[in-house]
Amino acid sequence: MHATMSRPIPLISWIAALAVSMFAFAGDVAFDLSPLQGWVGSPAVLKITVRDGTMIADPVLPTVDGLDLALQAGRQTMNSMQVINGRVKRDNTTVLNVLVTPKSAGKFAIPPITIEVDGVQHSSGVLSFSSLKADAGDLLKVQVVTDQQSLWEGQTVNATLRIQVKPYQSREHRVTLREGDMWQFIDLEKCEFGPFQRRMRELLQAGQRPQGREALVDGQSMLVYEVTAPLTMGAPGIPDYSAVRIAWNYPSRLSANQDFFGRSELSVSATRPLMADAVASGIEVKPLPKDGRPADFSGAVGAFSVEATAKPLAVGVGDPITLTFRVTDTTGSGQLESVGPPRLDTPLLTQNFRMPTAPLAGSVQGNTKTFTQTLRPTAESVREIPSIAFSWFDPETGRYQTTESKPIALSVSAVERLTTDAILGSAKVPASPASVPQATAGGLRANAAVTPALVQSKPVGTLAWPLVGGAIVVPPLACAAVVLLRRRQDRRLGDRGWAQERGARQRAAARARTSPGSGAEAVQGYIADRLHRPSGTVTRAEASRCLRTAGADAALEQQVEELLSRAERARFAAPGSARPATDEDAARAIACIAALDRLDWRAARRGNGEPS
Repeated sequence: MHATMSRPIPLISWIAALAVSMFAFAGDVAFDLSPLQGWVGSPAVLKITVRDGTMIADPVLPTVDGLDLALQAGRQTMNSMQVINGRVKRDNTTVLNVLVTPKSAGKFAIPPITIEVDGVQHSSGVLSFSSLKADAGDLLKVQVVTDQQSLWEGQTVNATLRIQVKPYQSREHRVTLREGDMWQFIDLEKCEFGPFQRRMRELLQAGQRPQGREALVDGQSMLVYEVTAPLTMGAPGIPDYSAVRIAWNYPSRLSANQDFFGRSELSVSATRPLMADAVASGIEVKPLPKDGRPADFSGAVGAFSVEATAKPLAVGVGDPITLTFRVTDTTGSGQLESVGPPRLDTPLLTQNFRMPTAPLAGSVQGNTKTFTQTLRPTAESVREIPSIAFSWFDPETGRYQTTESKPIALSVSAVERLTTDAILGSAKVPASPASVPQATAGGLRANAAVTPALVQSKPVGTLAWPLVGGAIVVPPLACAAVVLLRRRQDRRLGDRGWAQERGARQRAAARARTSPGSGAEAVQGYIADRLHRPSGTVTRAEASRCLRTAGADAALEQQVEELLSRAERARFAAPGSARPATDEDAARAIACIAALDRLDWRAARRGNGEPS
């Protein structure tokens, strides 16, 4: 008879089993922050991966000074199934992304982030993160320069945005990137061009870029790119152009790869962000002199000519006359937004005409600004619209100038009025042969005097009024409706913007559905169509501003930002490192387009300076 004794389990086996169980529990929810060191303004991503979770709540994000933590819209869900020895194993994975954007440079300790999965709380622990300021240093400089050093307040001149970037040199590969190669790394999505935005848009729409050249700046070789546009000087002093900001993904490493034919080729494998604000180079703005300033001066600076027209020229007392006053910039700068209207409250105008008291709002077309006002003559003795004065400051001479429009001749006639006594016949009218009553045997009474009894209202049948009213009102309304419908149809046929908007959602959804990798391009193309802009000319920053103007909520704005930023990262990623697009990406893009279709794009076009 043999006795069987149980052997004790070694301590190391208990520790191993406990470690396996702890690893399995911790594997349900994983927290991964990448990168651990970022740049101010550029977000890092905290990826929260949940395996086999059914009820997954949103994570609870702490508040950290200097950091902006925001849950990215949308969740990534992946399902897989394996059959091993007849047993089915299912794996469900959900990924939530939290954007961690540093607002200042420094080191940060992010408190634990908790998330509830199927009623169980999971925590990340304290996360360490640091950020650096994207200081351009000597690598990137931005200036605004003009031909003149001393300018007047309100003066419009041709200014140049000068972007200076140091060409990247690789000592390892003995390669220097030239101006064409370096321009590819400007981050147009994060750039703010301010008053030079219109010119940059024109270049992008034409498929062009600013021409670059190599020059010595303070003894260093720099690549110089210039953009010229008219610029109106603001308040006196040194202008502040810090709103003009240039961002650059500056290369930091090159790597050698082999192409399809086995030939060696170089590509940029790493970049670092640079950001620089524009400064005024040698520009000083002088205040306009107070001596000799005319009373009717409205802020116009430059050289101008004026013209006044009116119609109709033959009217009755109290009839409306449309006065049109045009101010033309003879310098050709076309910057007329700050030019105010002429003064119409002069004694000659107020004594002989009635006019609205609301301020005039002019419209600019080319080099001319047009103001319109309605005048009503108060007496038949009015013979003309007098000259209208307009004053401006001439920056060439440093003096104020005044010019006047030519008088406009009018023909004003008296308006005949009938009194109530004449209508009712109570006034005494001298008898005349034609007004003597004549006896009649029957029929109508001729030459009968008008009495109150004749003009007194008589009751009309209840059925007669609707028939008479319908016969009078319906035909004009029907004609007006036909004319309006015809004009609307003709206007839409000639409106390229309306034609571009029509079917924008269907085109974008079809593009995202047929090519999953084109989801971001489909969203960007849809925004361009709704803004009446050519495809490919809407930057990520512009899209964000237009969404806010159109009434988008924060979730939708983040969703669009995620799509566009992911596409941007894919363009600059190393070959083969970008995540391949899936059908789920296309579905998210289509859902995003459907949400965008409910926004107020008319307001977005007005806010972006486009015709609404």
